[in-house]
Amino acid sequence: MNERETKIVETALQLFSHYGVKKTTMSEIATAAGVARQTLYNAYDCKEQLIYDAVEHHVRKSASLISQECTDVEDLGARLDIAFMHLSAKPCEMMLQMPHGEEILQILEGIDTKKKKNIMRICNEAIGTALEPFRDRLSLGPVDFEDLCEFVRMSFDQIRTTTEEREQICRSYAPLRRLLENSVVA
Repeated sequence: MNERETKIVETALQLFSHYGVKKTTMSEIATAAGVARQTLYNAYDCKEQLIYDAVEHHVRKSASLISQECTDVEDLGARLDIAFMHLSAKPCEMMLQMPHGEEILQILEGIDTKKKKNIMRICNEAIGTALEPFRDRLSLGPVDFEDLCEFVRMSFDQIRTTTEEREQICRSYAPLRRLLENSVVA
């Protein structure tokens, strides 16, 4: 995503979260992003595409931060905390603060399967990056590493989408962290 596209999707997400998707026009997005309306329409067919691209942009950015922040961290729990913070806690807190977050979530539920799978793949890879140093030390039985990453992502998703208050985020995450820490063999 180039700099202009990043500016457009971030601006769109800000406007959608403040005013709602239905009430925000493409013209308002173009004006706020500092681009011509035709430029916006050439890049994005609809508001739903803007929302998807904004989410994908944020997920990619989170994956990059997870990789960077895990570089010198040797503790499994701390590495998992980093992934959880970027893929679940921060997005959850952001959605809780958005007056129209529920409308955005409803639109995301309706995006096509291929796009959903792409976002899930990026998240799974980011979780895999966090857990990789422990790949051979996790006592998973018949569960393979990729399935574990999928399970962790699904747990993060569940926490993010069902949490209604900030305190609940960490409370919901704690058992998953303990489960994985207890799965490491020396």
